[in-house]
Amino acid sequence: MVRRKVKYPIGVQSFEKIRTDGALYVDKTGLIADLIEYHNYVFLSRPRRFGKSLLLSTIEAYFQGKKELFEGLEISQQEEKWDVYPVLHFDLSGDEANKPEKLEEYLLKKISEYEKQYGVTIGDDVTSAGGRFGWLIEYVSRATGKGCVILVDEYDKGIQETIHDKEALERNQALLRPFFSQLKTQDKYIKFAMVTGVARFRHYTLFSGANNLEDISFMEDYAAICGITLGELNEYFQEGLLSLAEEYESSKEDTISRLLQKYDGYRFSRKDVHVFNPYSLLSAFNAGDISGYWLSTGTSKVFIDFLKQANYDLSQIHGIWATKDRLSSLFDTNDPVPLLFQTGYLTIDRYDRELEVYQLKIPNGEVRRALLEDLAPFYLGISGAEGEQKAKLLRTYLNNCDLQGFVKTLDSLIAKVPYPIFNKESKEKAYHLIVYCLCLAVGVNNRCEEPLADGRPDLVVFTDKYIYIIEFKLDHSAESALKQIDDNGYARPYLNDGRALYRIGASFSSEKRNIQRWLIQPPSGEPYEILP
Repeated sequence: MVRRKVKYPIGVQSFEKIRTDGALYVDKTGLIADLIEYHNYVFLSRPRRFGKSLLLSTIEAYFQGKKELFEGLEISQQEEKWDVYPVLHFDLSGDEANKPEKLEEYLLKKISEYEKQYGVTIGDDVTSAGGRFGWLIEYVSRATGKGCVILVDEYDKGIQETIHDKEALERNQALLRPFFSQLKTQDKYIKFAMVTGVARFRHYTLFSGANNLEDISFMEDYAAICGITLGELNEYFQEGLLSLAEEYESSKEDTISRLLQKYDGYRFSRKDVHVFNPYSLLSAFNAGDISGYWLSTGTSKVFIDFLKQANYDLSQIHGIWATKDRLSSLFDTNDPVPLLFQTGYLTIDRYDRELEVYQLKIPNGEVRRALLEDLAPFYLGISGAEGEQKAKLLRTYLNNCDLQGFVKTLDSLIAKVPYPIFNKESKEKAYHLIVYCLCLAVGVNNRCEEPLADGRPDLVVFTDKYIYIIEFKLDHSAESALKQIDDNGYARPYLNDGRALYRIGASFSSEKRNIQRWLIQPPSGEPYEILP
């Protein structure tokens, strides 16, 4: 039987195009109706390629009164009037955001297009983008008798792309500050305004004149306004699930489990609502391949630039707790957590209501792999591709309980670590980064520094048949590492799991830059030694 081919809108950000082409659309219009009803000036932060542009395109079509596009969607059951409003839509995600002169050129060109569309005449004395934008809003509103709808997509592209170029950054901020100030100055002429981006806006001075924007990024009501929930996966992707199950010769349930491990896990509020990365999920269905698509979006560029200048031990990010203010802050080389959260390398794992703090985690296997590929060239001295190849070997050896092969492969990996990383001042950091890269390498079914009542083991690895608790000691014996596992009761949570449990202690030499000795405690019997 040949199944009907589903049109997956890969990279399509136009709501109208999706609807007229008969492509798959996950209905978010109920949330959009609620958003428009109860909010006037809105800011939303989500990682790139997470559906922000499609969200704004949908809002644009709604305010343009394109009723036919919404037929059969939730909002069509609620809306009766379908009034038409003038929409001024700016997309700052293009390459023009990289240079101040290009950004200004884009803004003036776009404003000019709207001036011609609505017959607006502005005096020659108004030449700045901010000034012309303000006049445009007022004139269009007066001419149409309706408040304007202002939509600005990826507002921060020009900020992030120039974050390491102080002069360009200041010029971009100076350009955008009077532009965004019009959202407050021209309030009486605005019906609705929404700004999207990656970075939280609250600490940027360019929004000092637009302090009426309401940040909905953490709001529970809109936790799933971008991204795809498990319920939506089951509702809209039955054809795709069956096709993928057939491709992988597995059940639909196993296919969903694969997708959950690979692309799910994003959480953006106190409410325990998880969503899939929509771009990656759609790409997997379209290609019939549960593979990695995240790096191809260009999300990691800012992270890589940051990595070159970072003064922070990235191995400490797993399980870190952070306040909402910290997650909303500007990022710098001393604290990468805001950057990692805002760009999608980290997401919310749990929320402590009493302390009002969020614990963070790497969202899924796809991001874990992306992190490995980003970190490998800097900290392991190998390419991302070679890092992934080594990772596959490590996972294979652990799946088969071939600890000799695991040790040999890991030793060859550590041997390539660049010598300067092990200088006197940073050998502790280098050691932790190697352990962290190992955490990333062994795959999605592992926990790096698993938080337990009596401390944290360096690494806990889960396979179908085995559990490995691994403790590394820097310039101390493998016996002391194994003793720490026993003394702190790291194995207690897994004693009744049913899988064979191995305790592993390893001694790491900062002088020789490798692991000197492994001590293995099998489920039964005496510990035995493995030498690299």
